[in-house]
Amino acid sequence: MIPWEESFTRRLIYYHIIAEEDAEIYKFGMECLILKIIHCISYLWIAVCLQRVPELILIGSVLIPLRRNAGGYHAKTKTGCYLFSCCYIFIILLLSHFTINQFLLWGLLALSDVIIYVMSPADNENKRLDEKEKEFYRKKAREILILANIGSMIFDAIQLVYVGGLIRWAICAAAFLLVLQKIINPVIIESNS
Repeated sequence: MIPWEESFTRRLIYYHIIAEEDAEIYKFGMECLILKIIHCISYLWIAVCLQRVPELILIGSVLIPLRRNAGGYHAKTKTGCYLFSCCYIFIILLLSHFTINQFLLWGLLALSDVIIYVMSPADNENKRLDEKEKEFYRKKAREILILANIGSMIFDAIQLVYVGGLIRWAICAAAFLLVLQKIINPVIIESNS
């Protein structure tokens, strides 16, 4: 535990802002918040180094909600999560920089759509889903997927093919995480069906 969390939580209790029995929940929440901030700053730093900040924002605006609802690979440790996430963002931003045949990217999109449609949501060891949650996340993932596909087509139609391509990269990235989860933890995914 980070020492400042303990001190901050004690102050919240002292000033009657939170109940003492809720202290552990608040400490956990603060730790999660700090980790999210560190992740975001790191992603931004990677994007600045690659001169790809607008691309990070656009890809993230599709990838984050899609991944939250579809699920996919999760590292077992916080350090593993951080390192994997930073490497993954770096690779996505690098790949999105290269010119790729648009027909190939559309083909990858079609395959990714099928993967997300069929495999989502993916359970993980830290968050098991009951049937009601599975149905909720499946519906949300499919809605986001449809909206992202429509957005990609609209950008292509108005001659903003590069922007449409970034959306397609984000969808492909989310699908890859689902496949990776199935490879690493096949039992969890199979219990999802």
